[in-house]
Amino acid sequence: MPSSSPQTRRCPACDHERATWAFEVMGFACVRCESCGTLFVSPLPSAEVVQATYLRPDYHQTAQDAGVRMRAEADARVQVVESLGARRIIEVGCGPGHFLDAARDRGLTIEGVDPAHTAAAARARGHVVHGVWLEQFVPTAPFDALALWEVLEHLPQPADALATMVRWLRPDGIVALSTPSLSGVAARVMGRNFPMITPPDHLEIFTRQGLERLLARAGLHAVRWTSFSNLDAPALTRALRRRGLGPGALAGVLGRVGALPLSWLDRAGLGTSFEVYARRR
Repeated sequence: MPSSSPQTRRCPACDHERATWAFEVMGFACVRCESCGTLFVSPLPSAEVVQATYLRPDYHQTAQDAGVRMRAEADARVQVVESLGARRIIEVGCGPGHFLDAARDRGLTIEGVDPAHTAAAARARGHVVHGVWLEQFVPTAPFDALALWEVLEHLPQPADALATMVRWLRPDGIVALSTPSLSGVAARVMGRNFPMITPPDHLEIFTRQGLERLLARAGLHAVRWTSFSNLDAPALTRALRRRGLGPGALAGVLGRVGALPLSWLDRAGLGTSFEVYARRR
């Protein structure tokens, strides 16, 4: 493949037409935007492959296994969203419903959108969860806030999807999101072995510049921008074993060694994922 050539897919972040070959992962070609640096799969897998990946019975298994941590994370995020003036929230990709629970417990009104099988657990607890793809959802009234926790990186056309979802909001509504960061130290050091590069599940990994441009294209400006990792020793160990980099006990040792500096990087804004709160212009 040429080092620089027009791709079958324009940059999903900034819409630039040129990208540079980066590497292949799991049989999928990954390229890097020559303008904003965002990494993305090109060409895209078929819609059937993307949807089948999301509809796997175990899709949100990580969220279920890490319930205590994710509920604490959801409580903190709800407080931020509420502090920005939101009382009525829609969450896309709600999964088993940790954020739904946290919002309801604070007296907020919240609905979910998620066709995945694991969303049934949230419905069983009394939440309104629309079992449709986001393109099929039609709100009955504007929302104050839209939550997209680990969603953007899964979308074949994130700019179009974000533009659609922003229209669900009131004029000064909030978009609260998290997504893996290609600008963090872990991504820079690990390269193709960065655990968040998992096509066809993750179709793009944004740089900060790329995510800023994506938000601007949707008419959003960030009012709060932080980073986090959630790559503790067990998570790092699993990632190393999955990539064949540390079999047996060695993976556990490497995972423990790597976890401590990652906690420092989170505080410096160079973590594994972005957490952003943006307001409609």
